[in-house]
Amino acid sequence: MGARDREIIVDPLLSRCATALIDRVSELADEMFRAITTEDDLYAHMGPERRADVRDFNERNLREQLTCMAEGRPVSTEMSRVNARRRAAQGVPLAALLHAFRIGYRVMWQALLTEARTWPDASAGEIAQATMTVWALFDACSETVNEVYRETLLEMARVDERRRFVLLEALFEGRVADWSMLGGTAEALGLPGRGPYVSVVAGRDESGAVERALARAGLRSAWRPRTDDLAGIVAVPGATDAERAYVTIDEAVDGRAGASPTYEALSDTAAALRLATIARDSLPHDARGAATLDRDPISSLAAAAGPELTSRLVTSVLGAVLAHHDHKALIEALSAWLETGSTSEVATRLYCHRNTVRNRLDRIEQLTGRSLTVPTDTATLYAAVRAYRLPKKA
Repeated sequence: MGARDREIIVDPLLSRCATALIDRVSELADEMFRAITTEDDLYAHMGPERRADVRDFNERNLREQLTCMAEGRPVSTEMSRVNARRRAAQGVPLAALLHAFRIGYRVMWQALLTEARTWPDASAGEIAQATMTVWALFDACSETVNEVYRETLLEMARVDERRRFVLLEALFEGRVADWSMLGGTAEALGLPGRGPYVSVVAGRDESGAVERALARAGLRSAWRPRTDDLAGIVAVPGATDAERAYVTIDEAVDGRAGASPTYEALSDTAAALRLATIARDSLPHDARGAATLDRDPISSLAAAAGPELTSRLVTSVLGAVLAHHDHKALIEALSAWLETGSTSEVATRLYCHRNTVRNRLDRIEQLTGRSLTVPTDTATLYAAVRAYRLPKKA
């Protein structure tokens, strides 16, 4: 809900004084401007255009407030709202803005007080009441400025976030012409202007955890939630930053994630993201962590081949094994042996006797017609097992 005027109507003494001061608005605005630019360092060092803008606001705001007082109407804070929005967009800190308003109200109060003392019938009580009214107006103005300033910052942040999303989507989809047309820059994404970068794909709900973990590791990143996943770009400028990014993402995610090799130009993001997706898809559906293409090249090749070829590989190599009544135990033994190359280690891992392991491996050789002592057969079986473990596409 936006800021609204507080209904403050000044007392008759202030109304009379304001009427007398309206003809001196320009002079008072100059005095107000001098005080602000003398007492506040930020305003003192503004450029000529910004200084002229501040001076113009002082006069318009002072004229509006004195006119409301003179006519007995509620004093408007509309100009304060306009100014708060303008200064927030210009990047003027809220503290400096409120300081300038306080200085401005002090100058107005002093002018009104000086005028009041020229009226013989003005009692001390009326002057005290007029003073309290002026500072009540300042309080109302400060509340308005605070609220509108923060609303403006939130609105600007939402606009910036929407722009970031549009720019990121153009990069992820390879629409480099759109990226250029929209004035895309690394700085607009909160990233350094030069690579290397790493593209990342993860579960849609991983954004907060991964971004925070990377920030703690001193790595800047930009993220875009998509329909089925989360895509990101991580800046890895240092020699060891890419490995640090891989480790950080691996530890931060609760599900599967993939990371691309490093690349130099943001225009190559779409190609890098495809590699990150292949790396993610090379992980079994129940895995947790981040994969790269180099971690398991065979699984990456199987994932890149697509569901039709991987299904064909699994059927042609492991079809007879999968049709066996004890296929789960056979696949488990084969997978463990391919990872360790030792029947003893497999037996320890599976809590069974070495002979049981050997029998299962013999049965696999019989069913597949491939020997675990022949390198090409072993490589084929390894690729088939990796393909079998890949997530099934809907």
